[in-house]
Amino acid sequence: MNNKIKLSLSLLVGVLVSGCNGSSSDDTPVIETGTNLTISEIQANNLRTYEMGQTLVVDYVLEAQEAAGMDVVVDFYLVHSESDNAEGDQELEITETHFLSSITHAAVEDGSSIEAFDVEIPSVSISGDYWIVAIVDPNDDITEINEDDNHPSIDNEDHVNGDFPAVEIDVLAPPEHDFDVVSAYIDDGVVVLDSPEVHAGTGEHHTDIIGHMDAIYHGPHSATAYLSAEVLINGNYQSVELWDAASADYVMNQPIDFAYNGDEHFFGFDVALSDTQLALLYESYDAESQDNELTIRMSLEDTTATTDDDEHTEHNNDVVLTVPLFFFERVDEETSTVSNSENSDWVDSKDIEFTGNKLTVDGSYDKGYGDQSKFRVGVELAGELQVDLLDKAASLEAGGSVDMWVFNAHNTIFGVSFDGQAYVTGLNTGYDSEMIIFNTTVYEDAYWNAQFEKTFEKSWEEERILAQAKFTVGPIPITVSAGIEGGVGFELTLGYALSELYSEGDIFSANFGGFATGGVDLGLVAGGVIVQINILDNVLALESSAELALLEDGVANPRVDYSFLLTDDIDAISGQFGLYADVRSIKWCKKFFIPYPCGIKTNTFYLWLYQTPSVFEKQWVILSAEDSISI
Repeated sequence: MNNKIKLSLSLLVGVLVSGCNGSSSDDTPVIETGTNLTISEIQANNLRTYEMGQTLVVDYVLEAQEAAGMDVVVDFYLVHSESDNAEGDQELEITETHFLSSITHAAVEDGSSIEAFDVEIPSVSISGDYWIVAIVDPNDDITEINEDDNHPSIDNEDHVNGDFPAVEIDVLAPPEHDFDVVSAYIDDGVVVLDSPEVHAGTGEHHTDIIGHMDAIYHGPHSATAYLSAEVLINGNYQSVELWDAASADYVMNQPIDFAYNGDEHFFGFDVALSDTQLALLYESYDAESQDNELTIRMSLEDTTATTDDDEHTEHNNDVVLTVPLFFFERVDEETSTVSNSENSDWVDSKDIEFTGNKLTVDGSYDKGYGDQSKFRVGVELAGELQVDLLDKAASLEAGGSVDMWVFNAHNTIFGVSFDGQAYVTGLNTGYDSEMIIFNTTVYEDAYWNAQFEKTFEKSWEEERILAQAKFTVGPIPITVSAGIEGGVGFELTLGYALSELYSEGDIFSANFGGFATGGVDLGLVAGGVIVQINILDNVLALESSAELALLEDGVANPRVDYSFLLTDDIDAISGQFGLYADVRSIKWCKKFFIPYPCGIKTNTFYLWLYQTPSVFEKQWVILSAEDSISI
């Protein structure tokens, strides 16, 4: 915000009128020569009560005498008025004080200048009246003829008489016991569901809707709550299940621990629809329309056992999210009909199909986790088995990729792919494999022969900075560079022998965490990074085979025996990532009814980007299928 913002008309008029006072020669004050700096007036729009996080605009007048061209620093504080204490000449330290902002005025001009700044109201522990006061030249970098008007002072007669620059505002402390949903998001901003006919084979732990939530708990102790979810179906909300990593199952109420009082608590949610609910949504879905939407309501319910107090308010415990809805439909190769979802990047499909002479078994998964303005990871997994009965051929494909966003910067971390195919005749039989790291191919292999078995094994470890961003921690700007460190790899056996094409092993495994560097060290300020965060632990495994058999118990029975098992074990984004700033600050006391600086103390400010047990943690079957088909 431009600091040259004009004050309200009343303040401006007050400045001009004060300049006209003392027109009588007898009242003309004696003006000392030399450099002097002071704040003559502070005002703010204090017509209402302010709460933590709200923005306040503060106007003030900076007076500069014989200081032209100098850089002048002004620090502002929020100081509890404590009106019932420290009367008369009794000195009392004011316990509730907050450093608001430090403003540097470059190359000031002599005279009065009208300035302004905006500030976010901090969290206070006591509700009531607070002064906004200023200290000009807090480090005494400039020698002045009068140092007693740089801030409210008990050595300044006018200030003792109550004429000191300050503005009083009313600030409300957070409630003693309250949950507050700050924000919630459906990851990728869209929901793509499998149509009922392609929903088979996924087991009980399928993933339909995922997202994340920021919530705050205000209170003196840690707290607990239940998270519940409801989906709007045919005009009515129906309860749906949420994944609970602790019990490794879907539950109606997901337990949430709030261990960080007053800080944002980041956690993920994974919603599963019942078959009946999926069918009802599909019945009301218009494949010809682009206006299909899904609405979900998330609610927190207090389950804290350490307090008998009722929650302050439940009005901030709910959030309603509405996002576009699409259903995935299998591509019909005969008619070239494409999916009725135009958002094909968000496909979560599983299917088994046998048409004509071709069998296809495939499973895929493509989801993202986290907030891309912090750390976000996207994981795409896939596997497919095909059998052509007419050509007596089979093929296996598998692969995966990981993308990452750090401070909104997108990076493709790695990708890996395998494919093998076999013909009974031995022609066109073999495999291809490839691994790409940061858009660079680091491994590739191909082999074509009538019979083969190959174990692919490759690993990669690296530390790489991905992005840089600036954050404000309390009043202090800190520039942070962040990236990932760790490794990825694969170990998969792929082979063909005796009319059987098979694979077994890990398509890829990944284990890497986030790191960050940054901070400030300016004498009065020290800051840095707190980071102990896991970005991704993931193992994608495939066990699959297709055998072209001719006999069964000595009797001719041409058939295809096949099996397909694609599983994943994932833990995405868990731990802590935050910034801190230790600021050398002023201790304030009160005497003669006025606040004044009376010493030095250090304030520590935190900005937490993540404090989360895990945004997404799950071990589940993407697709399982096993059967025999006669030729």
